[in-house]
Amino acid sequence: MAVRLYFPNAWLDELCSRVDIVDIIGSYVPLKQKGRRFWACCPFHNEKTPSFSVDSSLQMYYCFGCHKGGNVIHFVMEIERMEFVDAVEELAERAHFPLPQGNVPKIEGSSREEKEIIWEANREAARFYHSALWQPDGAQTLSYLHKRGLSDRDIRYFGLGSTVNERDACLQHLKKAGYSEDLIIKAGLAARHEGRIYDMFRDRAIFPIIDRQGHVLGFGGRILGSGEPKYLNTGDTPVFNKRRNLYAMNFVRKEHGLEKIILAEGYMDVIALRCAGVQGVVATLGTALTEEQAQLMKRLAPEVWISYDGDSAGQKAALRALDIFEQIGIPARVIDYPNGMDPDDFIRAEGIEGFQKLKPLAAPEYRITRAADDFDLSQEEDRTSYAIRCCQILRSVKNPVEREGYLKKLEIQTGFTRAVLLEQIGVIEKEPQGTRLKRRSVRQEISEQEKYEQMLLTLLAKGIIPRETVKLEDFTEGLMQEMAKLLLEGVPPSAVPDRLGLEGDAIARAVSAMNVEMLPEEPETALQFAQECLHAIRKLKLDKLYDQLMEEFKSNANASEERRAQLREQLVSIETERARL
Repeated sequence: MAVRLYFPNAWLDELCSRVDIVDIIGSYVPLKQKGRRFWACCPFHNEKTPSFSVDSSLQMYYCFGCHKGGNVIHFVMEIERMEFVDAVEELAERAHFPLPQGNVPKIEGSSREEKEIIWEANREAARFYHSALWQPDGAQTLSYLHKRGLSDRDIRYFGLGSTVNERDACLQHLKKAGYSEDLIIKAGLAARHEGRIYDMFRDRAIFPIIDRQGHVLGFGGRILGSGEPKYLNTGDTPVFNKRRNLYAMNFVRKEHGLEKIILAEGYMDVIALRCAGVQGVVATLGTALTEEQAQLMKRLAPEVWISYDGDSAGQKAALRALDIFEQIGIPARVIDYPNGMDPDDFIRAEGIEGFQKLKPLAAPEYRITRAADDFDLSQEEDRTSYAIRCCQILRSVKNPVEREGYLKKLEIQTGFTRAVLLEQIGVIEKEPQGTRLKRRSVRQEISEQEKYEQMLLTLLAKGIIPRETVKLEDFTEGLMQEMAKLLLEGVPPSAVPDRLGLEGDAIARAVSAMNVEMLPEEPETALQFAQECLHAIRKLKLDKLYDQLMEEFKSNANASEERRAQLREQLVSIETERARL
């Protein structure tokens, strides 16, 4: 990945050496030492018997159940749902290890130093707004929040605040704190108009927008009177773009193993649901859902539940959101609130018990439900139009069992037969073949040769055998050979996946290749074992070559006698070499 080039390899190696992977992972899951490894139940999948291991000597982790693995950076990326750069910065901050100058990414031309100052200014502004809430000027805002059902404890927990009556109170406060007018404007906290500078937020309740690392990125402000717009958000700044961020990300960070993200439309919906005990709730920031926000949610949980208002506008927004989630490949459902209610109203009326009883609708079901709103199903013409639209929706449903359930309902609603509906969808049913479904392993089976190569890589990674024991040509071209090359060059095992630019399943494959269990650790025995592996690999290679040549010999009866003589000679040579092994 190009983004990784922002950090030199030597600097990344030094960072990984300064943070102990056992300490980092141990802060998330309880580890128990057995021999060289530490063990725990995997934080990435449900299990009762621990199969998640941490090797302190290799500074790597690996789960023998779900096959996730990597170094400490990969763990933070996975557990915190972070991008590579964010995980590196997080670890560097924990280790008090300065970032390399000139190598960290810049956002919109801004330096890291400027970003730090803007984050500090935003934090100071957040303190100012929160403090103002408890002063006489904040009485109207405090009353509004109390009427919305929030306690003082809730208000403090979410860091809510209020503007004050003076039009430049926050500006003057920040100037006294040492921030320049230009920086305050650049942070989106003030604006220049007709030669004068005013606070960006006036006569509003304030909602701080905080990222997963705890940085205050900007603010949302709700008007308390009759002015417009009802909600005002910080504009684009060097640290904030509302298309690429979500509200309440700072709370998501503490919620590990989320099965779903619940997407709401506004700040108060998030706060109401979270106060009731619902986890994983976030909101867009004054815009319709963007692809960037959807991609962010894809990293947080395997599924999204759309929790928009139950009115017509909310329903249309939910349909648009479903299209975006479908485009990027994340399963999404919709919570269809009754009687046009919004999440805040519903949770206050029905409580957490009522919320838990709601059954979110799968995307096709929600689209079909909304399609019914546009037709009078008592009229034959409308039933026909409704059936045609529903069949268009069902074309995206590839699972025949799931499609069958929708077809049964559609038959009853429209009166059309199953065969007619299937024809409209464009599905031609095949005759049963009498075959049974077979479960496929998520992980592909590896060849016998790769198993031996993995054993050699594990022995190399652990430093149990001398590097000169093996040669590059002993490994299959591709990942195995590339890994061997780095290990033979002395690259730390934990750095190998990143040096090769691996991602996802490729990282798991690389880590598993260096984590083969039950191998000899006594040097003399390990060396003998390595020789046996090399012997097996060379025999397998000869067998493969022999089969290829024999196939050519049998299938090329019309080849020239010279070529057939060459093939016979090669086959005899291989047979002789195999006999010596």
